Amino acid sequence: MTFVSFYVNPYHTKIHLKWLFLYKDFSNLSFKKLNCVSCKSKNCFIKNNFSSKQITEISKIKKINKYKKGDLLYKKGSIPKSVYILLEGCLEVIKKDVKGGKKDFYFIEPGELFGYRSLLSEEKHNTSAKIYQNSKICTIDKEDFFELFISNRGFAKKFIKFLSDQLKRRQKKLEEKTKN
Repeated sequence: MTFVSFYVNPYHTKIHLKWLFLYKDFSNLSFKKLNCVSCKSKNCFIKNNFSSKQITEISKIKKINKYKKGDLLYKKGSIPKSVYILLEGCLEVIKKDVKGGKKDFYFIEPGELFGYRSLLSEEKHNTSAKIYQNSKICTIDKEDFFELFISNRGFAKKFIKFLSDQLKRRQKKLEEKTKN
């Protein structure tokens, strides 16, 4: 997987464009300054859970990356470096059994936050995330994510509520499975 990150500065556009034309694979370009407020995703975790002020703060630190079908976002056993929100496309989260076959898997839909459990627990990823369709993914680096908790109590409070809701949903799914 090839990745490049750049910033568009109106005063230096020619320099960036010259450099870009030398780069042959445009699949994973990163644009850091896209504002979440103008995002068209209706189910976005950020837009649905935070105030305008908090959204503006998050917009300053997140990046949007493009991925092609088949790309691996992260692999089981890798060290988590970011949390993610799927903006467009589809992503498959896979957990393999001992023989290497798919044990559990589920799809991430646009707007969903993922990759946070391993980051918060400071453990290696216990799943792999593979791009199922060409996708755009918002990425918040680990340091920036934790800084949001320290600098913004409102963010921390809403994120804890989100985690609580996630636990409730998973518990409900487990109860449904054990009844059958």
